Amino acid sequence: MKEVLRWELRSPLTLALVSVGAVLVGTVMKRYYLTWSASSHGGPHGVGILGLVFRTAFTGDVYLLLAILVPFIITLAVRLERDEGVALSVYSLPVSRVRILLAKFLAAFLVLFIFIFAVYLLVFALHFSATPDAVLSALKVHVAQMAFFYLSVLLFMTSVAALIAIASPNTYVSIFGGFIALYLPEFLGTNWYGPVPWRNVLIDYKSATISAWSDPVFSWAFVKMTLLPALAFLVLYILVGNWRDVR
Repeated sequence: MKEVLRWELRSPLTLALVSVGAVLVGTVMKRYYLTWSASSHGGPHGVGILGLVFRTAFTGDVYLLLAILVPFIITLAVRLERDEGVALSVYSLPVSRVRILLAKFLAAFLVLFIFIFAVYLLVFALHFSATPDAVLSALKVHVAQMAFFYLSVLLFMTSVAALIAIASPNTYVSIFGGFIALYLPEFLGTNWYGPVPWRNVLIDYKSATISAWSDPVFSWAFVKMTLLPALAFLVLYILVGNWRDVR
């Protein structure tokens, strides 16, 4: 499994695509910070305000880019090789199919999380670099919660896209179906599932200043919206992938 994971993590096409996607996400976040700074007449700003801005950078435009990027990345790992016939060689390796499927999923998820979260931190730190002490204080209070938030959200999105990819008849259906499944809640504005209730969790930034564990990001309600369904989709992805023919 480790060899398959290393191979997937070194994929030049995946790394290039994630790099481009991360730059686009960073550009959208930078525009959000510029708009906010213009409306608040510049700085300096306190730790509380910076904490709120740091948390609320997960905008609808950011989610749209992720809803496009995630299906592309998981399709490259899971679906494309089946269309090209390479999967026959991959799944003939002396490694169980479950481990291969899991390695492909983990590689896509890790690359997405590392690139997106790194850009998220970098853009915030650079934009508010005029007040380094406030930036460091805001990060100290909120970075753990936001790491858990992005980890949970990206795990959910990757598991949904992976299930659709492994069940799709071809690459095009995989990409388009994954995008529709991920973006439909945002388009409809559903309050019980998807990015709208996720963003509502981020608004309550004052709880985090009391205690990290009192933050709504660590609440059972948020876990039920992200991690639990993500694990369920991941199990289904492995079951379908283990059952389906590799062609």
